Amino acid sequence: MGKRVSAASTAKNSQARSSRIRTTASRKALAALVLQRPASGPSTKVVNANLGQLKKYLGKACPHFGKRGVVQLFAPRSSDSKDASTSGPPRFNKYAGWAEWKNSIFLWVNAVGGNFTNAFVDGGRQVSWYVGGQKPTEQSPIVKRLLAFARSESSERNTRILMFIRPRETEPYVLCGDCGYMTHNAKKKGFEFKW
Repeated sequence: MGKRVSAASTAKNSQARSSRIRTTASRKALAALVLQRPASGPSTKVVNANLGQLKKYLGKACPHFGKRGVVQLFAPRSSDSKDASTSGPPRFNKYAGWAEWKNSIFLWVNAVGGNFTNAFVDGGRQVSWYVGGQKPTEQSPIVKRLLAFARSESSERNTRILMFIRPRETEPYVLCGDCGYMTHNAKKKGFEFKW
């Protein structure tokens, strides 16, 4: 003979299951909030940055704080681009020194502090920037793309390299504009580029 299950016991189990489902959803939302990145939305790698407003912010502090704020500022607008997604702002690696888009690469530079000492030469017209990460090489995807840009390969002819510098970690990024490749040094720790 089978076990008898009371209506109260069934209701209790059902409530516990729905509570677990709510908790799981809450954990995802909490993780997105704590990590300060969207849980949904396309990767910046598969959408074009909205570069139409570059002139407006050139030489100025971005109105939104941090890398996330800059990415959201230049994210495609749903009415402007077929790349835009209604599922949320674009995702990117907030720990990397760059944000890679289909049509551009944003380079993040700390004027003071950070893991690398960025040298500013010729009145700030030449800047050393480091890829960083785990021993980058010329075979690393971002390095390959930057070098393709430097060689004016057809795949990167329409790519723009844009530099964003923040004076201190507590200040917003300033859009410095387009970069021109000068040289690179794979032997330097962090793989150095000079722009």
